Amino acid sequence: MTVTTDRPVEPQELSRDEAYDRVHALARGCAEHAAVRNPFYDLWISKELSADQVEIVAKNFYARVRRTPVRIALAFLNMTDITARAETVENLYDEMGNGNPSKVHSVILRELLETLLGRIRGHAVDLEEVSAPLLPSTVRLIEESEKLFNSPHPQEVCGALLAQEWHAYPQLVQLYEGIRNYRHLFGLEEFHENCEYLYLHIGATEKEHKVHSLSTAARACRSLEDIEHLERGFNAYLGLLADNWTEVHRELSRGRPAGDPHPAPATRGGGVRVAPRHPLTTPEEHACA
Repeated sequence: MTVTTDRPVEPQELSRDEAYDRVHALARGCAEHAAVRNPFYDLWISKELSADQVEIVAKNFYARVRRTPVRIALAFLNMTDITARAETVENLYDEMGNGNPSKVHSVILRELLETLLGRIRGHAVDLEEVSAPLLPSTVRLIEESEKLFNSPHPQEVCGALLAQEWHAYPQLVQLYEGIRNYRHLFGLEEFHENCEYLYLHIGATEKEHKVHSLSTAARACRSLEDIEHLERGFNAYLGLLADNWTEVHRELSRGRPAGDPHPAPATRGGGVRVAPRHPLTTPEEHACA
């Protein structure tokens, strides 16, 4: 005989320490995910790529990064815990250059990428006008990640934020190792001056963001059901990242012709594919346009 009751099933409660341990284990697992262990990084680090190939990486990576403040702002709006919101605002303040428009992270990233491409091409490069395609997985990552960060479940939002911060450190370390292949195009001090964006993130900034995202996520979880929502946001965001790097790697491996080492600057006419402006254009994009 089946026994039934009208009483609702209470979610299994977790202590603060249990929640923290579960969230920390989830975050550490990021290191083995395809978002971090991806053949793109092996290729990127192994050798210099052609100008056309570097443009693919630069255009698609920048398109993702310039939306980071929007994702963090959405996370803030969808959190209820006051400490979590305070930590998230600090993260957003960092991304926005601590109030200095010239130091907004997407601005200094664009400066790095345009300088790098300019040295490879031998002439000034505008990232908005390069002929490299904006890949479907990049567009999907931007659109679907913003849905995750706008989830009605705060734990899902915290899971996506946890994935963003915990994958970012190893990602940027590997991107830096690849950019070192182009040191010969710069003076010694000049190279390091241009790597400001990368040094910010493989130094104290990203380490602090990892700590904050972990405490924010743990604070949001008080039951196994909360953990399930957190895992859903975490894994969904990492899956989008893995798909994007995999498609970038596939595009780089197509054997695109290197072409003229000093081609004429790209223009918006003549069928050149230009990255569309994404809705909710952030202020820093205007500053660096």
